[in-house]
Amino acid sequence: MRLVLVILLSLLSATLAAAPENIVLIRHAEKQKGVNPSLTIQGIERAKRFADMMLPLEPSMLYSTNYHRTKATLAPLADMIDTHISIYNAGNLDGFARELKQKSGTVIVAGHSNTTPVLVKLLTGREVSINEDEFDKVFIITNLEETPILQVKSSD
Repeated sequence: MRLVLVILLSLLSATLAAAPENIVLIRHAEKQKGVNPSLTIQGIERAKRFADMMLPLEPSMLYSTNYHRTKATLAPLADMIDTHISIYNAGNLDGFARELKQKSGTVIVAGHSNTTPVLVKLLTGREVSINEDEFDKVFIITNLEETPILQVKSSD
């Protein structure tokens, strides 16, 4: 009986510890004009700087919307850590936020000026904004099990 109790407590502890260490939310880097544009030269450079900035966090998962600019923003980091970029549905941010809370390690999410603030709010309860001409905000969320801590950093 004691062994069963120890096993159950271990499983419960493992489940509770499954929350991510960090969730990093960014908007895509500078984009060209058009319907589904790629990044500008400045955006490509920002994506490289972002990858260098994120490497010490040892990201385990990368998520992007299904647009050239968001995938290209994460591409240098995906290459550096030799992983793929998973696509998430920006039309179901509630469900995606619930999914993110179940991940482990450091999760990086590239979105847009209208989706990234919504995800921050869903994960932390805090309001943030990204202006249409802002590409340098990085939101790092930690401590999801308790009171989430939100840090905003510039990637420049």
